[in-house]
Amino acid sequence: MSTEMFDRLKTYVSPGASVVSATDNAFIQACLDEAVALVDNFAGIGIDRVPVAILQRAYVETGSELYARRSAPMGISQFASPDGAAIRVGRDPLSVARTILQPYLPGGFA
Repeated sequence: MSTEMFDRLKTYVSPGASVVSATDNAFIQACLDEAVALVDNFAGIGIDRVPVAILQRAYVETGSELYARRSAPMGISQFASPDGAAIRVGRDPLSVARTILQPYLPGGFA
């Protein structure tokens, strides 16, 4: 995947960070690689119908979901709530990508 996509995901998951560690960079790259595989598999043969900007947004959204799981062991995060209450993180990393890709993909038939 391109350096541009890596930079987009890195900026999205670590906004305002002037320096990101080599370990974090490697994890961000792994999340991007996994996101591309998941999104491309979901889009399947309809991937050519998806505008590039939409496809790239799906990669970033899915990559950020995968990245966020690192801070939410067992699917529960406590850092985002001001009162410390546990917040369940979604289990489907494609949840946002499915929504934004759906209008461009062929419909299923029963």
